[in-house]
Amino acid sequence: MKKNKIIILTLIAQLLFIGSAQAKCDLESFKFGSSYKTLNNKLKLDMDSEINDVPEYFLFAPGELVCKNEKIFEGVPVNFIFVYDKLVEIQITRLSEEATLVDWAESIYGEKVNKPSSFYYEMPNAQWLWDNSNAAIAYSIKSNENQVFESIIIQSLNHQKYFEKLAKEQEGE
Repeated sequence: MKKNKIIILTLIAQLLFIGSAQAKCDLESFKFGSSYKTLNNKLKLDMDSEINDVPEYFLFAPGELVCKNEKIFEGVPVNFIFVYDKLVEIQITRLSEEATLVDWAESIYGEKVNKPSSFYYEMPNAQWLWDNSNAAIAYSIKSNENQVFESIIIQSLNHQKYFEKLAKEQEGE
């Protein structure tokens, strides 16, 4: 009986350590629908938190601040896009020697099956879309000599009404 308790405690401890070792930067902790001020405070940025009736704006943050536990985010700009003071989109771009953002995105938002064959070329040049229950994800990769430029756009599916309202306002101008 005592051996069983030791084994169970050992398994529980291993699960706890494995979970923390596999923790990835999940941008969903920056909730879609959050206000500019809320996100600014969460990131502890010294930015003007007053937006004067501008329907669309962004908040730039360095990747190492947004995702402290992810090396692939070091030196990577992360843009948070707001429409009517609601976070509706996150944009990430990275220039590096190999494609790594796609692996991160698929670990968080699910794997895209049937990637274009051009993604697997020695000098990849591809783009695709996929979605999960609350976000649409657009990924693109383009080769540049010995490096690749990756771009990921994560857009809320639950806040489409703000995009539609903004589009109607811009068409009326």
